[in-house]
Amino acid sequence: MDVRRAYPDLFGPTEAVLIDTMMGPPQDIRARHRIARANVRLTTAAFLDTGFAGRYRSDRSGRRQLQSLHIGGDFVDLPSYVLGHLDHDIDAVSPVSQRMIPHDRLDRLHVEAPHLLHKLWRVSLLDAAIHRYWIFRVGCLLGRARVASFFCEMMVRQYARGLCQLDRFDLPLTQSDIGEACGMTSVHANRMIVELREEGICTVGGGTVTVTDLDGLFRTGQYTWDYLFLPAHVDAALRSRLVAGAPCSVAGVARA
Repeated sequence: MDVRRAYPDLFGPTEAVLIDTMMGPPQDIRARHRIARANVRLTTAAFLDTGFAGRYRSDRSGRRQLQSLHIGGDFVDLPSYVLGHLDHDIDAVSPVSQRMIPHDRLDRLHVEAPHLLHKLWRVSLLDAAIHRYWIFRVGCLLGRARVASFFCEMMVRQYARGLCQLDRFDLPLTQSDIGEACGMTSVHANRMIVELREEGICTVGGGTVTVTDLDGLFRTGQYTWDYLFLPAHVDAALRSRLVAGAPCSVAGVARA
């Protein structure tokens, strides 16, 4: 995947070609292997061509928290260009293919293409917006709403890049992974998944989620995609498929 497909309203054809020439050859990483380690100096920025990668932070006993999930088309460690290293680990959740941009090549953009460096900064700001929504999801939504909201996000982000339709999408996560993403135990996550299936909203299995009631999934997740800053045509397509229409703010959400 190139950056223009990943961010169609941000990068033009010439910019996409320039970024492509900055990248090295594809690197394949097996599922559940480390992509970047916390507190280790980095000299390259990784662009995820395909697959899923997660940001993790661990406590002293080794228990991990999944902080965000990346899909094909994401830059997974751009902050390291400015900060020098990451404060968290990044692991491949599924088999991934990535391409690297040397930090010293990004340095040259200050002179050669400052507008492009500004757009890469925007990419980091979009990632930050997703992180804030994850905090909202875990802090305010009830268990079943958390899982439904998480499913909505992963579907919408992939749909925006042409990686899925609105009835089925890839999610190669275990129940433990889903629990980590939603701030609950794997047992609780399994119970919420069973409830969503029994209500005819969606089913999970084989690394995919099949959506049988799109409106029901969005209602249950109290989901709004405004924080994704989607291209206008994607936003319009989503609105046209949902009875409720446009995203709206969530008020008076019960705390878990």
